[in-house]
Amino acid sequence: MTARVGACLAALAFALGAAASRAQAGDPDRVWRTLESEHFIVNYPAPLDDLAHRVAVVAERAHRTLAPALGHAPAQKTLIKVTDDTDGANGFANVVPRNSISINATAPAGYSSLGDHDDWLYGLVAHEYSHILHLDTMSGLPRIYNAIFGKTWAPNQALPRWIIEGLATYEESKRSSGGRTRSSEFASFLRGPILAGAPLRLDQINGAPRLFPRGNIAYLHGSSFLQYIFDRFGDDALARMSHEHGAYPIPFALNRQLLRAVGKGFPELYDAWTAHLTDTSSLEAMAVQRRGAPVARALTFTGEANYRPHYSADGAWLVWFTSDGYALSTLREMPVGGDQRQARDLVRLEALGSFDLLADGSVVYEQGRTYREQVQYQDLFLWKRATRQSVQLTRGRRARDPAVSPDERWVAYSQNLTSTSVLAVMALSPDAEPEIVWRGGRFDQAYQPAWSPDGAHLAFSAWRHGGYRDILLVDRATKQVTEVTRDRAMDGAPTFSPDGRWLVFESDRTGISNLFAYDLRDGQLWQITDELGNVYEATISRDGARLAYRVSGVAGYDLRELPFAPNSWRPATPYLDDRPAPVEIEDDEVAVTAPRPYRALETLAPRAWTYQALAAPAGSYTVIRTDGSDAAGLHAYNLTAGLILPRGELNLAGSYAYTGWRPAVRVSGARTIAERVGYRINGVGLPYREEILSASASLAVPAQRRPEASWFLSFDYAVDWSRLVETPDLTPVPDDITPRAPVAGHVQSGLGVRLIYTDVKGTLHGVGPQDGMDLSLGTRVDLPELGATYRALTVSYAARWFHQLPLGPAPSVALRLAGAIRAGDLVRDGAFTLGGLPRQDLTAAVLDSTRASTTGVLHGYPARTVSGTQFHLLSAELRQLGWNVERGLSTLPIYAQRLHVAALGDLAAAWDDELTSRAVRAALGGAVRLDLIFGYFVAGTLELGYARGLTEEGVHDTWLLLTGTL
Repeated sequence: MTARVGACLAALAFALGAAASRAQAGDPDRVWRTLESEHFIVNYPAPLDDLAHRVAVVAERAHRTLAPALGHAPAQKTLIKVTDDTDGANGFANVVPRNSISINATAPAGYSSLGDHDDWLYGLVAHEYSHILHLDTMSGLPRIYNAIFGKTWAPNQALPRWIIEGLATYEESKRSSGGRTRSSEFASFLRGPILAGAPLRLDQINGAPRLFPRGNIAYLHGSSFLQYIFDRFGDDALARMSHEHGAYPIPFALNRQLLRAVGKGFPELYDAWTAHLTDTSSLEAMAVQRRGAPVARALTFTGEANYRPHYSADGAWLVWFTSDGYALSTLREMPVGGDQRQARDLVRLEALGSFDLLADGSVVYEQGRTYREQVQYQDLFLWKRATRQSVQLTRGRRARDPAVSPDERWVAYSQNLTSTSVLAVMALSPDAEPEIVWRGGRFDQAYQPAWSPDGAHLAFSAWRHGGYRDILLVDRATKQVTEVTRDRAMDGAPTFSPDGRWLVFESDRTGISNLFAYDLRDGQLWQITDELGNVYEATISRDGARLAYRVSGVAGYDLRELPFAPNSWRPATPYLDDRPAPVEIEDDEVAVTAPRPYRALETLAPRAWTYQALAAPAGSYTVIRTDGSDAAGLHAYNLTAGLILPRGELNLAGSYAYTGWRPAVRVSGARTIAERVGYRINGVGLPYREEILSASASLAVPAQRRPEASWFLSFDYAVDWSRLVETPDLTPVPDDITPRAPVAGHVQSGLGVRLIYTDVKGTLHGVGPQDGMDLSLGTRVDLPELGATYRALTVSYAARWFHQLPLGPAPSVALRLAGAIRAGDLVRDGAFTLGGLPRQDLTAAVLDSTRASTTGVLHGYPARTVSGTQFHLLSAELRQLGWNVERGLSTLPIYAQRLHVAALGDLAAAWDDELTSRAVRAALGGAVRLDLIFGYFVAGTLELGYARGLTEEGVHDTWLLLTGTL
């Protein structure tokens, strides 16, 4: 055993040492590098040298701009990690245990809420660095605590999400000429509920409501509300708020920071802000009504997501993507002239992006795929209606926004090329070579191409330097480009009329996104729609008679239709540019070091440690923990030491993981003193203590990850050695039964394998998963050939199946079958037991964020009712949504999301030698569950349940537990 543990420790030491000298980090496709500026350290894979330099430059501009605004500058350099593993634009910031930012090297896509910007990289870094400055602001007791224990306490991080994200969104807009507070889409999300008399309450934005627009509420309402406050009380109120709360040690004192900064609390100002929105929105509605726009016919009525309408080639159907939050997302088709009430399902394609239709009803679409286990790129696929099968057209090409040519020989698309995107055309066949037909400047972007009816030209939306989002027209043969628009309005999604005369596109040039038509004969611009909600994605029927589009409303997006009638349009008013000048950042405005090899050891040291004193049966139990990881996320470790007083016993545990290889590797080791019961003297089990030394090594192999289904495989090798360190008094008594000592002083070592498969799907309002199944199979075998003293075998399994019922609001059935079998030289009767619910202190569960689990439990029976060397448990639930509560208590940190109920049924058996009727148990019951949010972020479900065991030893079982959320 000593040799085995030594080998594991040697492997750990070797890996840590290699981290200092090996920049390549095990993956031949990843060579990490580092460059620095005055306030930032940027780590990135080598192909991103140019982008990393740009990140450092814009980060320094963000520091010079934002540090004075928030009245704080970090004491140490902020780490920035840049990767290019996804086609999604996003970033993340954290200040515990160190200031760090992670950003994706991808600009916002055509319909991203981040799309209104004058420099997307500056906007992204400014947003994330605002988080750093805000959350890193701390003084007083928090600063003293962090000086002792490492940075683990950031008071501003305990604020509700709408303040944290709202502040950063405010700053991304305030310090540029773009940003989401200037976004017409965000304005429409606020305007719709206000005009409908249903604005979100302050308690709702404090919580995590499922109300539209859900996750965007924090950014939308937070930034707009804070902008109202800072416009009214001065921009310096932001810094005062941040410093007040950053010095206050009592959490959730939400109103205190604002009262001390401006003399008023959030509830009072929220009412004033809502009244202000009502006034401005009413004026906008009045202006639209006075203009007398044509009234469109509603095609859908569900809200949420009704996207991408397309008329079929024969003019009989309108195909669109719908996701109402109750049913699974689907492509559907409605008869032209009808609406969604006459619609039928076409096909369900998981993770569906933009798509286009072929004449026979087939679909060319974009979908995300995972490559090399860590890279997620968009690709193009062809779903053939005749066979109902999909064919992959591109592989790892990062292709978006497909548009099929009129002769169906070609497909145009936007191709992401790391921080920029180009317009490409390829033959409509698998793996055809692309041709680039438009490439802009270094960070320019191409979106949403559309073919002219003769196939000679492509219109598309382009973001170009200076914050211009315009419509361009490119000649397919000569690549000559014509500007259809050039202004600071957000122009997108062009489409041609069937006769080729009109180019219809969406634009927010009036402050609200509507449809406009550009006359390709004389260059005149006409306004088609004048909706109060933002209008997107125009489509024109093949006969040129109908125009359909999506429009934002109170509960999301719905489709509408108008006659395509140029004589009803009015001339477009000139665009009024009231934005400030765009931010211009030169690449040489700050000093940036040359790239150098990445050294993981520079950031691998422990940054913080925690101390905890617990009560234990043998005395007090003191636990000290620390962990660490490097800036690139290649190495991670944790160390734990536990001391039991007054005996002076020391428990130790540690683990190390390395993700630079494929597959990832993890090793761990521990020394534990365990209290046992089972040293049998005179037939009575007495306590004893046992020392256990253990070590393990594992490989995680995510074998395949697809939108439809995924499966994963892992292997581990574990070694455990045990010995007795304290035994009961063995003074013999003549009439005693011979003592039976537990087996100790031996080595058990074996190989474990686990396979996981899942194709589970869910919906917004569904109670838990709504469709599909998942399966987990595991085995552990201990053999002398693997180093074990005794032979042992354990096989376990768990399978779940979900199905949505076509009754009422999102009812579903959930079945779970689980079991295990144990055999071997040391196996004794009763290895597994069933019966009994977990015990829980509700107060401690809330404060410590611990959760009980009622999954895999035999309800309606006392603990250990049945036992054996194998068990099998079938659990069934019929789940039903009851009430979308969506209520909190003003600014207090508790929020109720929804109430739902379930009927429960269990059938279980456990036995040793052979199955008999006495080994079988059954129960029926029910539960009422309330989904809650604690402390603005932490989810949990309060479950009140009852069950009755139906067979021998059955009892009336009731429980009130805080469980995980379904």
